[in-house]
Amino acid sequence: MAIWAATAGNRGRALVLRRRVWWAAAAIAATCLIAFLAFLAGEHQQRPVTVLRGMATVGYQEASVITAGWVYGIQGTDVPWIDQDGMWHYGSWPTCLGGPGRAVEITFGEVPVSMPDGGTARQVVWVDCRS
Repeated sequence: MAIWAATAGNRGRALVLRRRVWWAAAAIAATCLIAFLAFLAGEHQQRPVTVLRGMATVGYQEASVITAGWVYGIQGTDVPWIDQDGMWHYGSWPTCLGGPGRAVEITFGEVPVSMPDGGTARQVVWVDCRS
C-alpha cells in the first residue's frame, strides 16, 4: 500500500507538471501569434512609393519639382539618391541636380504623409539620377 501511495503521489506531481508545461507552451504560442498578427497589421500600414518624373528647378541644395499639379520640394542632403551607375548615396546632394539656376528633368519617389492636423502632404523619399 505504501508503494502504491508513493507512486500515486508521483503521478499527481507529474500531472501538475504536465499541465504547467502545457499552459506555458500555450502562453508562448499565443504571444507569438499576437506578435505575428501585429507585424502583419503594421506591414499593411506602409505607404506605397509613387514614382514620378518632372522638371526640377534647382537652388542652393534645394529643388522644386512641379508635376501632376503638385509641387515637390527636395532640400539639403536628407534624400537618398541613385547615381548613373546605380549606386545609392546618402547624406549628399544628388549630382544630377547640380547647382543653382539649373532646370533638370528627374525621376523621384514620393509617399503620402499624414500631418499632425489631419491633413496630408507628399514627401520625396529618393531621387534617381540614372535618367
